[in-house]
Amino acid sequence: MSVSYPLPARFTFPRVLFFLVPASDAEGLWWWFRYGFPNPPEEYIGSQEQKDKLKKSYDRKVQYMKEINGPIWNGEFGPVYASPETPNAEKINAGRYRALKDQLEIYDEPGAKASWSIWLWKDIGFQGMTYVNKETAYMTLLAPFLKKKKELVVDAWGVDDTPVRELFQPLIDWTNQAVPGLKNKYPSTWNEKRYLRRVVREILIAEALCDEYAEYFRDKSMDELDALAKSFHYDNCVQRTELNSILTAHRGD
Repeated sequence: MSVSYPLPARFTFPRVLFFLVPASDAEGLWWWFRYGFPNPPEEYIGSQEQKDKLKKSYDRKVQYMKEINGPIWNGEFGPVYASPETPNAEKINAGRYRALKDQLEIYDEPGAKASWSIWLWKDIGFQGMTYVNKETAYMTLLAPFLKKKKELVVDAWGVDDTPVRELFQPLIDWTNQAVPGLKNKYPSTWNEKRYLRRVVREILIAEALCDEYAEYFRDKSMDELDALAKSFHYDNCVQRTELNSILTAHRGD
């Protein structure tokens, strides 16, 4: 099956493009739900109002697929999860699992024709179905660096900016005052906060940290490097059991 992405015609380019969509094509969508990420609008409790918002978001995402009577394929979705040391981690993750269940129930609705694959398979404890054990060589060696990276909020994906929010707010305010036209910069889904985050934290600071990251591997022997790589072997990974149980329940037999 071929996969085409008609997104530019509807979102990214300020001009109309036309696509001839073969009958064998599946239109891919990404459906990330804000309640599955840090700093949501409110706690997700699965209220009818919240479920209605979820369904409305889904219907908008699949509108084009329904117009061409094509199959629906969502290849990117899923919450991120609070680490055990995060205050109220269990409660936070319970809400995110609840949001995930409600997403999957929409896929299961009769006539939905929705297929999916969760994001993602394996990581170091953020979102994956499996994640590297904290007792492995890699996680032990990199623990100080990973802690620093989290405190500086340099990752681009699903991060909580609370540690640096007060620091950046004056810069955001100054930018709004000095260059009000930035609010009209393309794409409209990004605001001045998002641009500053990308340039300052995710590019400038993140790039400077690359050498610091590399230093952790200096003078390591081949055996030591091999042990670090083996940290990511399946046998050294932990299953995110609640997530996997939810996915199994909606596997679509």
